Amino acid sequence: MMGNRKDPSPLYDLKYVGEITVDFRFTSEQEMFRKSVRDFMKKECPLDFVRDCDTKEIFPRKIIEKMSELGWLCIQVPEKYGGIGCGAIEMGVFLEEVARGMNGLAQAIYSSVIFAADYILRYGNEEQKKNILPKIVQGKLFFSFGLTEPGSGSDAASLSTSAVLNGNHFVLNGQKTFCSCAKVADYIFAATRTDKNVPRHKGITTLLVNKNAPGVVVRPIKKLGHKSMDLCDVFFTDTFVPTTNMVGNLNEGWINILDNVSRERFYLSAICVGAAQAVLERSLQYAKERFQFGKPIGHFQLIKEKLANLQMELDAARLLMYRAAWMIDENIPYQKETSIAKLFSSEMYMRAASQGMQIMGGYGYTMEFDMQRHFRDAKLYEIGGGTSEIQRLIIAKGMGLGS
Repeated sequence: MMGNRKDPSPLYDLKYVGEITVDFRFTSEQEMFRKSVRDFMKKECPLDFVRDCDTKEIFPRKIIEKMSELGWLCIQVPEKYGGIGCGAIEMGVFLEEVARGMNGLAQAIYSSVIFAADYILRYGNEEQKKNILPKIVQGKLFFSFGLTEPGSGSDAASLSTSAVLNGNHFVLNGQKTFCSCAKVADYIFAATRTDKNVPRHKGITTLLVNKNAPGVVVRPIKKLGHKSMDLCDVFFTDTFVPTTNMVGNLNEGWINILDNVSRERFYLSAICVGAAQAVLERSLQYAKERFQFGKPIGHFQLIKEKLANLQMELDAARLLMYRAAWMIDENIPYQKETSIAKLFSSEMYMRAASQGMQIMGGYGYTMEFDMQRHFRDAKLYEIGGGTSEIQRLIIAKGMGLGS
């Protein structure tokens, strides 16, 4: 999508202006992939299906299984583990198009499989990669990530869930909250404290916990939006976890968690861009078809302004998202840029959903139309994956303004 250059300095560093070649076109293969995903979503996720998943709180497992048959579930996984070996740009294309058709499906795919595949691919040992990654790609295993606790949210490193090493297993005790897809998951990725005598950013280990192991209890949480994806509390009481289920090194999990969460922000920005594209399309269609005072409301200046602003912000969010993807693929430090993309796209999606409801007037507020679903779903992205406030702190730190 973007022209390559040898120097990894940021695109906007003025001293490199004379050397930069930027190409915003996708390759023919990427365009074909986009069309394939878009056509699939039109066929498999009609509006009635999307509405049923929302109102009846149905996890879209069958659609996810169909995607696995096409090899799309974890396209970033290398071929030797059953995947396709695509990069971040292709992942952006995939999630954007899925979210355009059903943002709840895109979020469910990310939460239940993509995060886990990324984590194991980057930090797991070879045996874990060979045993687990093919099953993820085939849609045979689903996961949930347990990081947040009742007493640790934005301050995630203050987690207290403990895992005590005892021979060839850990004994796990504690509680995780806001665990996406824990109800349908086979395993819970649990960030645990394995050494209480070191600074809080150390002594953290990631364990893969069988959801059906003795001592594991999952309790669903009622929530405002994303009804097709469950959100749960997970309790661990003297739960045995084999040491072979430790992902990464003992007491060194925090740095891995931070890096994966930075990549998560890119994925979430792609979902927000795709969902906001759907909001724009439906708002524009309504503005062309709704007549007041003898003409379509889209002919009125204030409606034009709302739609023009929405298009402008959506384009900006898309560029920020694909810039982050390019930096990930080029192995350029991306922590600040993924936070920028996530912050802008999440707040843009929330504004888009709000303006979409305003354009539709009273109809936008009714459950019969879908703008209210976007309004309910959009708020999650200003909170999940790191709040907007935390993103601003990360960006400021990346600008050299301290920790």
